[in-house]
Amino acid sequence: MNEDCFTSGHHGSGLPGISFLRRLSRLAWLAANRRRSLRWLLRGRCRTALAGWMQRPAAVRPGMDVAQVRSGPHRKAPALDLRVHNPIHWPRAAGAEVAALGPLDLLPSGVRADRVARCRDPLRLRRFHHLEDVQAFHADVAARAGALVRLAASGAVVHVADADQRLEELLGPDLYRLMATDVSAFDAGARELHSIGMRRAAMREHSSWTRDPGTLPTVSVLLATRRPALLPQALAAVASQTWPKLELVLALHGNEASFAGVEEHVAALPVPARIVRVSGSAPLGAVLNAAVAAAGGTLLAKMDDDDRYGADHLWDLVLAHEYSRARLVGKGMEFVYLAAADRTVHCHAGRGEAWRASCLAGGTLLISRDDLDRTGGWRNEPRGVDQALIDDVLRAGAGVYRTHGAGFMLVRHGHGHTWETGEDRFLAKADRIIPGWAPGVAGLADLPRPPDVGDRRPPYAGGGRPSCAGDRRPTAIG
Repeated sequence: MNEDCFTSGHHGSGLPGISFLRRLSRLAWLAANRRRSLRWLLRGRCRTALAGWMQRPAAVRPGMDVAQVRSGPHRKAPALDLRVHNPIHWPRAAGAEVAALGPLDLLPSGVRADRVARCRDPLRLRRFHHLEDVQAFHADVAARAGALVRLAASGAVVHVADADQRLEELLGPDLYRLMATDVSAFDAGARELHSIGMRRAAMREHSSWTRDPGTLPTVSVLLATRRPALLPQALAAVASQTWPKLELVLALHGNEASFAGVEEHVAALPVPARIVRVSGSAPLGAVLNAAVAAAGGTLLAKMDDDDRYGADHLWDLVLAHEYSRARLVGKGMEFVYLAAADRTVHCHAGRGEAWRASCLAGGTLLISRDDLDRTGGWRNEPRGVDQALIDDVLRAGAGVYRTHGAGFMLVRHGHGHTWETGEDRFLAKADRIIPGWAPGVAGLADLPRPPDVGDRRPPYAGGGRPSCAGDRRPTAIG
């Protein structure tokens, strides 16, 4: 593989002098790339980035036993530093050009590439439709695994053009399966979902942060509802989450009789759960603060009863919280199901991961308990509490970060929302309109159509603000 920002380890004799020179070359690369170095410095990450580069040559060296870098099943490649290798500034608009990670004449027959990727900027590597790779581009299989894991974590789409069981053992079955998939015919939507799957697997299985399960934070899901008809769907969404350290705080808002039998449903969940009952006259902010008071987790994730969530939803948020170091993270209102019109719409298709995002979905917000306390908690108001939290975080000078929108579908059933806007507004701003319930466009292929809400009472007192289309302020929609 060409000497670029993803080259792993030392390909020579392992002499200390050579290693020292390679470290100097990486420092020179950082100094030459002034814009990127300045960007890292402004975010307080320059020191972390330098440390990551300095430590990399020692992670896996030619001749080192692969067992020396194994730390558990499917976590055998060199560990990632998420603050260095992550999809921040991931460009959604990729070109059609295909690049190879080494000389084109080493590619197998039938594998096409337009050029050799000689760039040294990871942002540019991610702009190719995909990258072709074979073992011949690398010094050994361990070096190859390290390079491919870092590429995947950054959001680049990689295709492994030669089957290699040793590589599968290092990458793990999930990441290897994705890399072995032929992506040459993928359109923009399929390519993006594939990239998201690859980065999930790389960061989840190969980061130094996730390799010690004991250090992972507990996530408390805050689920407030006053609609019994939606409770089975909401509980199923929480139960499906793959984040390993999870608890549910279910805040029942309203008449106790309407939630008869809820204790049995909650007791059957595979995750710890507790129930908080709040008077129906209490504002939404008070309901959420009551849930926070009962929560035991380090991180707090708000989920709504009427939206749909993929199994890796919490993984997406926690990883984004870790690599962005933002105080508040969430997903955008990108995929929306309009129940009355029976249409699935894809909005803001040109937006990628971003700071100070123009639109966050209220049912996807994640913040640490300490940061929420520092911000002042949820405002004691009947509506607009998600937007108020974003405003409070920004007013405090802290970061708000939007990760990708896959794995979440905002459901507009036409009644019972805390904010009201017509479906015509969504249809007018949609980049893509699909007839019927189409969860696959958001990476939710296995989820059934949302149930009929039935109860037309608003879930919380008062109306809400209209859609954030055209609004440049960070806006929560829930």
